[in-house]
Amino acid sequence: MATVVKLTSQKKKDNKQSVSFKAIVRYKGVFLTKTFPVKGNQEKTTKKLAENWASDIESQIDDGTYRKEEKRHNYTVAEAINKYISEGNPKKDEDTRRKYIASLEWFKKEIGSLPIRTLERSDLKACRNKLQKKHKEVPIKGKAGMGKPTDEFISNSCVNRYLAYFSTFLSYCVDEYEIIKFNPMIGAKLKLKENEPRKRWLKELDERQTLLNACRLVNYELYLCVLMALTTGARKSEILNLTWKNTDLENKAIYFLNTKNGEDRTIPIPDVLYSELKAFQEQAKAKKIRRLKDNYLFMTPEGKQNAHLIDKLYPDVVSKWKYEKITFHGLRHTYISISSLLGTNQSITKKIVGHKFDSVTGGYTHADCESLREPMNHIAEYMINGTKPIIKSKTVSKKAK
Repeated sequence: MATVVKLTSQKKKDNKQSVSFKAIVRYKGVFLTKTFPVKGNQEKTTKKLAENWASDIESQIDDGTYRKEEKRHNYTVAEAINKYISEGNPKKDEDTRRKYIASLEWFKKEIGSLPIRTLERSDLKACRNKLQKKHKEVPIKGKAGMGKPTDEFISNSCVNRYLAYFSTFLSYCVDEYEIIKFNPMIGAKLKLKENEPRKRWLKELDERQTLLNACRLVNYELYLCVLMALTTGARKSEILNLTWKNTDLENKAIYFLNTKNGEDRTIPIPDVLYSELKAFQEQAKAKKIRRLKDNYLFMTPEGKQNAHLIDKLYPDVVSKWKYEKITFHGLRHTYISISSLLGTNQSITKKIVGHKFDSVTGGYTHADCESLREPMNHIAEYMINGTKPIIKSKTVSKKAK
């Protein structure tokens, strides 16, 4: 049986009370609501209107003539996408949802005017072919959603991702909105052959040493950034945001604040990194930089963080490197992989790199700095010099026997 609820709210402008009636239908698997605002002194009439609407819906359901509002409307692709996004879809984390929306906006631009019921595989194949000629874009700072096109085309895996996101949307139109009978992408064989996966980490010692040497020849600060990534597993943003105030050389500790997962963490500085940072600090003092403790470790002459080191200089070095290309984030993968290779306890690795996988394993705020010092030194030594840690075996004395 349908219910009608009276709603009241206070208007801020004239402090008057507005009244409306909300009709709620829960009947044979159908859930539907509609609000009827009261105009003037028509409360009884408006309430009756809401009751009649609810009764009419239930009659349509009994007769088998009820159709969802979406099914009665001949949606275009653009209208369906707008409805899908406005209702908070897809139900993903913010970063993934942003990628979905960006891909759907591209389809809306290309085929948005087509009625979604007439969408055919040939339309989708044409979209795929256009995507293959889509140029990569570099985000423009301060202009969300806008990018500057480059000369390079997007990869086949990126094309497949666009198609997968659009297919998810079409399936929603089938299952939830019921505005199309089937998803035209299913069985269309639109997926492209993807390139070989890029290298995610540097397993060999000579690879890591070659990279470090190449960076040092180009720029000493770039070398320090790469060394820090390889010996601490720190993220790019954490390295660039680091200030001298949060680099405690006296206690050999680094404080990473406002990290990606929202948790601050403290880690010890490995010995191989400490000596370089100490020398770097002496250089900075010699330059008589004002308020050294408040400045970024890696900064521009204007006092801003020097993102140019990683965003421009690092790719230039890697492109000329004789080994396979690896992203700066791949250095973080390298740290975690080497840590696992040396048999470091996974919970310790999580504390070092600041991962938060779930509520059980990721429920920490600060790492116990001293407890991490020995394993971090072991990982750093193996990372840079290939020296494996010596595990001291416990011997039992004759007296104990």
